[in-house]
Amino acid sequence: MIDFTVRISIFLVVFSSLMTWQWLAPRGALLQWRQRWQHNLILLMLGAVCVRLFQPVLLSFVAYSNQGAGLLSHISLPFWALVLVSILLLDCLIYWQHRLFHTVPLLWRLHRVHHSDPELDVSSAIRFHPVEIVLSLCIKATAVWVLGIPVEAVLIFDILLNASAMFNHTNVRLPAKIEKWVIKLVVTPDMHRIHHSRVSAEANSNYGFFLSIWDALFGSKRNHAMHGDAGLSIGMPGTKAYQPSSLTDLLMMPLKTFGKSRKRG
Repeated sequence: MIDFTVRISIFLVVFSSLMTWQWLAPRGALLQWRQRWQHNLILLMLGAVCVRLFQPVLLSFVAYSNQGAGLLSHISLPFWALVLVSILLLDCLIYWQHRLFHTVPLLWRLHRVHHSDPELDVSSAIRFHPVEIVLSLCIKATAVWVLGIPVEAVLIFDILLNASAMFNHTNVRLPAKIEKWVIKLVVTPDMHRIHHSRVSAEANSNYGFFLSIWDALFGSKRNHAMHGDAGLSIGMPGTKAYQPSSLTDLLMMPLKTFGKSRKRG
């Protein structure tokens, strides 16, 4: 219960802080924020009903029940190093999970709900179809079990992942001098904006949510949009203007078949 309270408190503090930042110093005007925020917040609540509120408890249970087992139990490391390695492994897993959801057509049908947001701000970080949230939970739980990741690493990583995802979706721009150093390690809003391009080649890059090192290591990092930031069109890849017209349209999107030009990106 304490862990749950801490997580919720940190989420609210980070969310409200980033929301204030983008309100005080936005990188661009948000013209459709009312409908988008309504949809995004409802998706957050639906995800919470499914697993989001129980995810920390479930992952922690898996970690506790598998103590002393798993692949990492065969490696002799100080506890702090074990936690650090576990966080790195989990972040690498999320990178490949994200890449997989862009590659497998059935998974892309779910993930394109996230990419259908026509504008980016902190609320975009919570725009996921409930079924994708459930699948993501299963993948993480399996990894925690197989690797034998300690519960402390699970808790820390969950907080880091949520906070960084909200940060890199925020409608802000870091000063250029700071950006060039931060992006070497952490995914920034400038870097992640490219991933939300309607151009498939751009959307199939910059998969990281927390650390940017995986994109650099696995050859998927793109430093600049093809036509510059001013020419970057945010929205579902392979479409020029498509966006869900209602919450029902948003939830039923995985069942829809788009034209050839609207396939995954």
